[in-house]
Amino acid sequence: MGVILSKASTIAAAVFSAVLLILITEMSTSVIAKLIETYHVKLSYQADLNSKSGLLGRAEEYLNVIFYTPLWLVLPLALLLLLLGVVMARLVNANKFSLHGVYRDRLIRAYLGASNSDRKPNPFTGFDENDNIKMRDLWVREKFHSKLMPVVNIALNLVSGEKLGWHERKAQSFTVTPLHSGSSAMHAGYRSTAGPDGAVYGGPKGISLGSAITVSGAAASPNMGYHSSPLVTFILTLLNVRLGAWLGNPGKAGDHTFYLGYPESSVRPIVDEAFGLTNDTSPYVYLSDGGHFENLGLYEMVLRRCHYIVVSDAGEDPACSFADLGEAVRKIRIDFGIPIEFGPMGIYSRSQIDPSREAGHNCAVGQVRYSVVDGSTAPDGIIVYIKPACYGNEPRDIYEYFKRSETFPHESTADQFFSESQFESYRMLGAHTMERLCPTDAVDFRDFLRKILQDHLRTPESDWPKELRGT
Repeated sequence: MGVILSKASTIAAAVFSAVLLILITEMSTSVIAKLIETYHVKLSYQADLNSKSGLLGRAEEYLNVIFYTPLWLVLPLALLLLLLGVVMARLVNANKFSLHGVYRDRLIRAYLGASNSDRKPNPFTGFDENDNIKMRDLWVREKFHSKLMPVVNIALNLVSGEKLGWHERKAQSFTVTPLHSGSSAMHAGYRSTAGPDGAVYGGPKGISLGSAITVSGAAASPNMGYHSSPLVTFILTLLNVRLGAWLGNPGKAGDHTFYLGYPESSVRPIVDEAFGLTNDTSPYVYLSDGGHFENLGLYEMVLRRCHYIVVSDAGEDPACSFADLGEAVRKIRIDFGIPIEFGPMGIYSRSQIDPSREAGHNCAVGQVRYSVVDGSTAPDGIIVYIKPACYGNEPRDIYEYFKRSETFPHESTADQFFSESQFESYRMLGAHTMERLCPTDAVDFRDFLRKILQDHLRTPESDWPKELRGT
């Protein structure tokens, strides 16, 4: 079915392109024909708009316009349109003049605005400029103390990249943090997020949290990493379905652009976006949903050698095939040489639930084998993988919705208009799952892991990671 849908989208894009080309040709020939009639322009070869076609044997106005319009009329019109396009490209912000700007405003209002207790919204729009904050302000000690550092995962699109080994990926990981922004795939590929105005990444005052999370969730974009398709890329650009954003290259190629919040001219970025020419060697890079490279954010945590990692996988996966986890494990092993090992998962899909056996689990625990690369003395990491599942032991309202909806809790994200019962069922399932996994008497993270292994997974202590045994 997936192959059929993929082919169908490509065919639909091709048909749309053909129809669009016909409409543009029809409109342009009609305009030129009107100019010829109004100003009595003489056509080439002594023809007129009513000349009979030698091929068709009848008069076709649009063919006469195409074949006989003099160059002195066509060229000025083409140059005028080209000049208009170049001027507009200098005046229009390519990031704001797209769905990215609308999406960004709504996310900031919905999430950042909801957590702003001192809002002074515009009475007409409902927006407050103070809802959004700069990434660099998230690490101000007097404001956020010792909170966890946010690492926003984004995809750096490389649809026309030169590395042959990445032609399936067509993207690389890109992160934005309060300290630095960039990608480990590029040599010297990071720029400072914190610093004086005009010397930080992503804008005169640095990239904001709202912009970062908008790009990180920009699923519908012309360039979508390994999901990219040439015809679909062109159509989405043409229709301005562009949730991603163009920012300065954090590498060497962006020495004069990294501090800009959008391209100075939109001509080349839009052309590159439409024809899938995005790379990491141009002055600007195209950034989109982090899931276009790796959907869990696990890649960057392993790169940073995090010892304790909690992954919440809320991707649509009704068969519990763990595709996103598999993709992450594969890329980490290829790029870093670090294997990630899990025992039996024990997380079951709806079709795998069997009343005769023990109920399934809501998580699995694995080990990140840093010692394989960093040496036998390096401590291995521990990963807790959490995935939504229903087994019948949930509160009645959750189980009722589970029985009513055939795909809950893995409904498609194409549904952007959740009902009250739908939203509440997901919210309550998340709360119920974490209540089961997080005992109130856990004293630290190591104790939290032990209680998961002992009480939830019922794993024998002999099979625990060695750093958790005997304590």
